[in-house]
Amino acid sequence: MSKVETRDETVKAKPDQCLADDMQLAASAASGSNEMAVNRARPRVTAAMHPAIQRFLQDERLVISLVDGLGSPLNVIFPRHIEETIERFERVYKERQLQGTIYYTSKPNKSQALKRQASTTKVGLDVSSAGELKSALSSGFHPERIEATGPKNIDYLSLAIQQNVLINVDNFTELKQIAQMSEYSPRGTKPRVLVRLEGFEPGRVKFTAQDSAFGIPVKDAPSIIDFLVENKDKIDFHGFSFHFNAGDYIRRPPAIEACLQLTFRCMELGLSPRAIDIGGGYRIRYAADQDQWNTYVEELKSSVLGNRDSLTWNDSGLGYHREDGVLKGAPNFMEHYHKNDGHEDFASVIDTPLPAFDGYSTARIVSDNMFELYIEPGRALLDQCGITLSHVNFDKLSILGQQLSVLDMNRTNLNSTQLKLMTDPVVIYRNADRKPADKGVMYVGNLCLTHDMIQYHKTFPDFVPQTGDVVAFINTAAYQMDFAETHVLEQSIARKVAVVEAEKGVFRWFLDELYNPLAIEEGIKP
Repeated sequence: MSKVETRDETVKAKPDQCLADDMQLAASAASGSNEMAVNRARPRVTAAMHPAIQRFLQDERLVISLVDGLGSPLNVIFPRHIEETIERFERVYKERQLQGTIYYTSKPNKSQALKRQASTTKVGLDVSSAGELKSALSSGFHPERIEATGPKNIDYLSLAIQQNVLINVDNFTELKQIAQMSEYSPRGTKPRVLVRLEGFEPGRVKFTAQDSAFGIPVKDAPSIIDFLVENKDKIDFHGFSFHFNAGDYIRRPPAIEACLQLTFRCMELGLSPRAIDIGGGYRIRYAADQDQWNTYVEELKSSVLGNRDSLTWNDSGLGYHREDGVLKGAPNFMEHYHKNDGHEDFASVIDTPLPAFDGYSTARIVSDNMFELYIEPGRALLDQCGITLSHVNFDKLSILGQQLSVLDMNRTNLNSTQLKLMTDPVVIYRNADRKPADKGVMYVGNLCLTHDMIQYHKTFPDFVPQTGDVVAFINTAAYQMDFAETHVLEQSIARKVAVVEAEKGVFRWFLDELYNPLAIEEGIKP
């Protein structure tokens, strides 16, 4: 059996197979060379899996009963796991003697259980709409722990001012509106403001400038500073901020340098900035094994070149294509294996020397000047916090003979058009009469659409998932399980359940909206 890499321990598992009635593919190979050939023909990408999630999936009766009783698809939230990811980021702060706030971002997932669990820690909460702000207030977050980001209409902005929420300003209009409405801030306070900048110039390492719909151009910073100086009796300016997407590390040092230089300029002009907000974009390791992941990508390229059977729906190539016998293009899926976890990514960012500051690191400069460091790790705090379960409606062959497993969910339930999850799901079989999946399986959704694909690539379970079997997609909490979910064709929105491990291998579950971490900890709930 293959090993699944976990955060706390290494457990044995095998993706896309019945965990209780295990049959090893390698047993059918006559020799070591035959086994290698089989593995090459049937490449797999084992999902990195938290040991508690592994144990939960081994409780097949519980898993099946939850999907049977609450419907398909079903999103399973593991709220206590967010405490583990938060603790890892807090450790980076502590080791570098940093002060500041880690903001849990509510945008990637709508779970109330996750918000409530996060509220019991020291993190803040980053919201991006009036609705998210109201939800945050009802989830146990004091207004002073909340940061309002994103473009803001007048209702969102006025509520943030009235609640004394830290406002991360997206544009000059917002800043002017805040000054105009400052009198509505709670008595004795001024609206608390960060200013989000974009359009940073490259440093010594050149990069291609990218356009953005968010933030204020850094070239306009002098005008922003003049406005802040003129309105310092109306606005409590906390500092500058920026945010880049996952993996965009080459742009960060110049952005940090620019924000720090502007911060010191503000201090010279009589303002009192106290923080720098460097956003998030720290990654998740979805695949357990680097060699497995690399092998699958190489096999995908080989299939595009015509050297093996196709691994993608309608030979789409997932961003790759063949031109005059040469492979061209780039993957339109995210990198699934990273050497570092999210908190290690964060540490590498703040430990990087800054040439504009004589090679001192961000952590050193922030600590020495007694600034605060704000971050919004977003995706990284939701690592291993959720999975998505689905019934199999039936299996069939496509018009061109591809083996399909049609699930009782659709592409909006996994955001599969925008974010392609390439790891193999785990299959829990309940059918005794199983068909070998020698040629692989494509997972299809329940919409009346030709291209309602749950995964656009082929996976290789031991057996074809059939009617009533349950398919589990791993690590879907961040931007996948409900970020793009809709009632398209009046299909169901997935319900959520929160699961906690009362003792090793023994689980309790709650409807997501009824989960109360304080009551559970105190033993109040039966």
